[in-house]
Amino acid sequence: MDITSSKNENTLLLTINGSIDTVTAPQLEQYLQENLDNVTELIFDFSAVDYISSAGLRVMMMAN
Repeated sequence: MDITSSKNENTLLLTINGSIDTVTAPQLEQYLQENLDNVTELIFDFSAVDYISSAGLRVMMMAN
């Protein structure tokens, strides 16, 4: 999984490439924890994601 991001004021856009599964979900969770300060709008671009497991869904729900 690769994560690229773009931040504009309080909006964070994450473009994710690959799979978000049990192995990569902790990487996404850590990335979010380190980059959500002052973010009021979080946008995920999943156009290049081929699989999301329940572990990946949990990380996205926790980011709310």
